[in-house]
Amino acid sequence: MNLRNLDLNLLPVFDALLRTRSTTRAAEELRLTQSAVSNALKRLRTAFDDPLFVKTSDGMLPTEFAQTLARPISDGLSTIRDAVETKSSFDPSTSDRTFHIYVSDIGQMVFIPRLMADLAVSAPNLKIVTVETTQKEAQQAMAISGIDLAIGLFMNFSSGFHERRLFREHYVAMVRREHPTIHSKLTLKRFLDAAHAVYTPTAGSHAVFENAVERLFEQQGKPRQVSVHLAHSMGLSALIAASDLLICVPSRLADALQASSALSTFALPFDTPSFDIAEIWHERYQHDAGHQWLRTRIFSLFHDAEAARPRS
Repeated sequence: MNLRNLDLNLLPVFDALLRTRSTTRAAEELRLTQSAVSNALKRLRTAFDDPLFVKTSDGMLPTEFAQTLARPISDGLSTIRDAVETKSSFDPSTSDRTFHIYVSDIGQMVFIPRLMADLAVSAPNLKIVTVETTQKEAQQAMAISGIDLAIGLFMNFSSGFHERRLFREHYVAMVRREHPTIHSKLTLKRFLDAAHAVYTPTAGSHAVFENAVERLFEQQGKPRQVSVHLAHSMGLSALIAASDLLICVPSRLADALQASSALSTFALPFDTPSFDIAEIWHERYQHDAGHQWLRTRIFSLFHDAEAARPRS
């Protein structure tokens, strides 16, 4: 196909569909009508003689040919975007950019409310889209401009990424306030005897902590009673409040859930690994003025502001 025969205005539509997997969300991001996006996709299919995106229950999935186009097109658009935005100054008070942030549902609960409250004043037209996926897929998306920033505990990111520490985090235990055996203090015996709920989100590295807990039970020669594994934090507080289960969660999630007076939080009765929460971005965004502004804003909101507080 001759490049001169291709309308280059269609490429941002391809890029948006690749990231959102939805004509509706792509239209919202590009500020077009859904019919305009559908028409652009039809023209792209004709130009490339390929379906490009196939509708499935998981969204509009790219064909093998579309995946071969993804990196070159995203790189090209990113290069153009960087050139334009580096030359022009970024004004948060007027910018209507959309930033995609890779974050777990814990992170969405802890970070996004405070961030959005701040942006409502400092950058009222800025838009935030949260993304939850596997770490491997997130790295790939960040490398091709599909995700702007990651916030949380993420391990083994490959080269080409920058990281800035926000604060140090640790785990605590939560039970219902009227728990039959755990009242004013959580002892090691009570922890080992309790029935557990285990929280294992897709994003982040919660498994590091869970591995430490499993080793503790092995060292104590006691089987762990796990009644339920949870992939999401939604409904977690209601589950704990209505049962005799114990769950271990990061302290800031416990703070967010503590609004329910039916729950009690305890320091863990054994040594556990603490970990750094950081913001991570790809080299391609290192000098992007808008991206720099958002990273600095997040850093000013969350860096070590509460890291020095004592454990529960």
